[in-house]
Amino acid sequence: MSKFIRLAPGLLAPGGVLDKAECAAQRALAADVRNGQVLWRLGDIYRMQGNFDAARDSYRCLSESGPGRLKASWLVALLDGRGLPEAAPHGTCPAPFVRMKDFLTAQECDYMFALALARREHFGAARVWSNAEEGPRVKPESRITLEMKPGARRDFRLWFLPRLERAIPEILARLRLEDPGRYRITMNVRVYPAGGFYTVHRDNSVDSHRDRVLSFICFFHPEPRRFSGGDLLLYDSNQRGGHPVPAFSRIKPLRGGIVFFMSGDWHQVTPVECDADDFGAGRFVLSGHVCFPSGSD
Repeated sequence: MSKFIRLAPGLLAPGGVLDKAECAAQRALAADVRNGQVLWRLGDIYRMQGNFDAARDSYRCLSESGPGRLKASWLVALLDGRGLPEAAPHGTCPAPFVRMKDFLTAQECDYMFALALARREHFGAARVWSNAEEGPRVKPESRITLEMKPGARRDFRLWFLPRLERAIPEILARLRLEDPGRYRITMNVRVYPAGGFYTVHRDNSVDSHRDRVLSFICFFHPEPRRFSGGDLLLYDSNQRGGHPVPAFSRIKPLRGGIVFFMSGDWHQVTPVECDADDFGAGRFVLSGHVCFPSGSD
């Protein structure tokens, strides 16, 4: 995964590779507005920039005619937030996801943030699973995140779980996943402080996590936001759960928003920069997993 770790900073930096590629593609499109290759390139560039409206417009032009229109139609549905078409595209494909922009109100975000601040002493360094023999351990070269200890999460879980359960049937339908009828939900409260990040990984890569089917991240940082970065990158792959390729959907932290994605898809969190070395300035999220009974996924 080292190539992805090296790749993201150059792609995401202002004036970096993506911005230069966008300018070149715009010039090429001005010379030939029907150039399908350029439209594909622009759609992918916009998606990696996190500009989903512009990406959708490019893909919509491709969905109306020409080769690849089925994949383009699938991408338009994904970025529109509609249920995905029944037939998934062949070959390299973006990781499917569902975003809900107003899952929490501003007042609810304020409540969660105040509760997290009041329990500052209950946060510790998050651990990473490498393999069953090694078990979870703190690995600052792979992840810098603070997470709330189990005993302090109870109020968050009691308050958040019912609304999450109400949303799950819709999410499963939009992602074309069969509802198993019963499932288990895990969740944690996490803060990405100044310098926080999480390298490319999957959420169900070890045996003890094989039952994770859906992952979710709900953002509740205060406004005005005191950090930059912390973007979720969902990588395209050559097949369902296959190897990632250097293209992704970039999801920027949106206060009160939530994103659901497949636990088996490759993703990362880009480095966070804060206006001060202050706990309250970080990227605050409530994140977790929807776990299906063995054999149901």
